Amino acid sequence: MPIAQTDFTLTAKVEAPMDRVFDLVADVTQSPRFFPNVIYADRVDENAGDDVVRRWVLAGEQVRSWRSRRRLDRAAGLIAFEHLEPGGALRALGGQWTFKAESTHDTVVELCHTIEAADGTDALTRAAESTKVGAENQLARLKEVAEQYDTLVGLEASYEASLVIKGSLADVYGYFEESERWPERIPHCLAVVRTDAGPDVQVVEMDVRVPSGAVHTTKQVRVCLPGDRIVWRQVGGLPPLDQGLFGYTSFTETPEGVLARAGQTELLKPLAVAKRGWHVDQAREHVAEVRGARNLDALRSVQEYLDRR
Repeated sequence: MPIAQTDFTLTAKVEAPMDRVFDLVADVTQSPRFFPNVIYADRVDENAGDDVVRRWVLAGEQVRSWRSRRRLDRAAGLIAFEHLEPGGALRALGGQWTFKAESTHDTVVELCHTIEAADGTDALTRAAESTKVGAENQLARLKEVAEQYDTLVGLEASYEASLVIKGSLADVYGYFEESERWPERIPHCLAVVRTDAGPDVQVVEMDVRVPSGAVHTTKQVRVCLPGDRIVWRQVGGLPPLDQGLFGYTSFTETPEGVLARAGQTELLKPLAVAKRGWHVDQAREHVAEVRGARNLDALRSVQEYLDRR
C-alpha cells in the first residue's frame, strides 16, 4: 500500500530568553503546571541527550496517551521527537522544535511535524488537521507562559500532607484507586460517578461537602500508576479562587508502613483573590491551610478504614 506523507511548520516569536523557552518544552514533568490540557507527563527512560517521555492529555472529552522518543540539544536549540506508537492509520508522526535567540529577551520558535499514513490521503488529511490544531494551541500557550512566567509562578499555591499508614502497599493504593467507593471511605465525599477512560485512567465526577457546609460538584481525570502514585487534574467545578488545580497521591513502602503523600497545586485567579480583599500570599496560606488539612483528613481515613476492616 502506498504511503502518503505531509509536513507543516509553525513559527512564533516569543519575548522571553531562549533557555526559559527551551526548558518549558524540555522538562515535560513541569507541563501540568502550565498547560491546562496536560494531566500528567514523565520520563520513562533517559540517557545522554535522549529520553522517552509519556503523556496523558485531555483532547476535548477524550484522554489521549502516547510515548515519544526525543533528542535534546540545548547548544543547537533543538528538540527532535518521534511518536513510538502513532496509532490508527498513521505509520509515523514526528518532528522537531527549534529555538533561536534573536536577543537576550527574544526567541524565535519553530515547531515542525512530519506525518505518514498508510491508507491514503483522507487519513493523512484528518491526522494533519488534528495535529496542526493541537500544535497551534501548544505553541500559543508556550508563548503565553514564557512571556508571563514570573506572574504565573507567583500565582501558584502548592502544599503537601503526608502520613505513615500501617498496612500493605496494595491496600493503601487500592483505597484511593477504587474511587467509586470513596463515599464509604472519605468523609467529605458524598457521591461518585466513575468512568474508565483507558488503561488505568479514570474520569471521576463527585459531590463533595466543602468547609462552609455547601455541596460542590467536581470532575477529575486521574492517571493511576499501580503501586506508585495516582495523579489527577480537576477539569470541572474548580474552586472559586482557582483557574487551575492538579495533584497527586504517592505511596512508598517503609519499615514502619506505607508513607502516603497527598499534594496539590492551585493556580489562583488574581481577580478572585482581590475580591476577597487578600494579597496572593494570604490566598496561598488560606488554600494550604484549608485544603491541606482536608488532604491530611483523607490520609487519616485510610488508617481508620484499615483498622475497622
